[in-house]
Amino acid sequence: MGRAEEMLWRAALRRPWSKRPTKADVDVIASAIAVHDTVHGVFRLSWSMTSSSALVITSRAVMIGGARPVRPLQDAVSQVPAEFRLGASGLAIPRQNIRKVVATAERIVLHTDRQPIVLTRSPGATLDRELEAALTELTAAPPAPSGSSSEVATEARARREAARQMPRDDGLWNGRYLQGGAIRIERRAALAPERGVTAALESAGRAWRSLPTWGQWLLGLGVFFGLQTVATPSGVLFVVLLVVFLAMTGEEAAEKRRARLASPEAELAAADWIEGRVASAACRAWEETLREPSWSSPALEATRATFDGDQEVDAIIDLALRIHQARDELGPMPTGPALKVWQQQVVALDAAALRLGGRADALIRHRDQAAKLSHELAQLAELERLERSALVVDDLTIATSMRPGSGGLTPVSDDIAAARGAVRDLIELMTRTLAPLAEPI
Repeated sequence: MGRAEEMLWRAALRRPWSKRPTKADVDVIASAIAVHDTVHGVFRLSWSMTSSSALVITSRAVMIGGARPVRPLQDAVSQVPAEFRLGASGLAIPRQNIRKVVATAERIVLHTDRQPIVLTRSPGATLDRELEAALTELTAAPPAPSGSSSEVATEARARREAARQMPRDDGLWNGRYLQGGAIRIERRAALAPERGVTAALESAGRAWRSLPTWGQWLLGLGVFFGLQTVATPSGVLFVVLLVVFLAMTGEEAAEKRRARLASPEAELAAADWIEGRVASAACRAWEETLREPSWSSPALEATRATFDGDQEVDAIIDLALRIHQARDELGPMPTGPALKVWQQQVVALDAAALRLGGRADALIRHRDQAAKLSHELAQLAELERLERSALVVDDLTIATSMRPGSGGLTPVSDDIAAARGAVRDLIELMTRTLAPLAEPI
């Protein structure tokens, strides 16, 4: 065990076991501890009833991280500049940047000189009054500078430079990457039979566990006694099969199957980083485009012949996987002279992921235009139908008119011409939208 790991774990052992972070979470933060750091506290930051991270307060910074990615922490990491990041999934906020801390049961807000950092916790999260008090006292007195003045100044300059170079992630993909409330990255290639059976089994298990406990008992006993009435052995067989089903769809068994069948795309989605969100947004945009009636209409026959959306999505996923692999190989944030080089590489990877977001934005714009085209085609079909019936109605109006020569309805030809013009304009706009995707990545 290294010096930093041993120092942090000794501090963690002073906490009650129910409020102590795991050894794996502590070891993740240990790599960012500098030689001159003094550890003031190691805490367990609870996010929900089942998830937590380690929070370490040192003389230099407040560090939050863990061995497994947690959604609230990932959301906070994605919104802070590079100078406040600890690797790809943690926070390292210098104490001199913290102006105020507000800790409640629902959230922890660290007000820095750059921006407020909000850490949201679910209602089931465990409360730790000592942690909240330690965070609140951070701004009671300015921390003593650790290390030599030249080291502190060098680190501060490196962080400011990284923050200045940090690109913005304000693309369309940033609000369009969730599918059913989660990040999903799937290629449109057919699933292997084993994956299909696994998905069906897990879906059935979730459906059964979504029932209330009394509903499960009522349904199980009803089927058991019903089968026993018809044929005595069949009820017992049902009980055996139900036990096997519950064992195969339990959380532990499901985790083992997911680990065995885990794909690089699933790992990318679970990491919840910029490139994963971009890939998920591209998958969602293309899936929604294929569901639009306009995409299968004759109006877009030429576009379907020249544009392969599946290939474009696969290319985005492939490059997102390469960025994520490079991010994993980069490792946690170092200290000393290597800090500046590490931050430059983090900024470069973020910039590459955001540039990739431009291609996802093109697919999203194309999807929105396809939706508008579906609406215009529906309006055009309705107007053309009314044009055909207008002749019959017009003849009946004239035939039943009291005055010869009167009658006639307002023609719809102008409306039809306008609708056709709107359809042409939309198809031309969609062609221009897809034009940048013709360039190689």
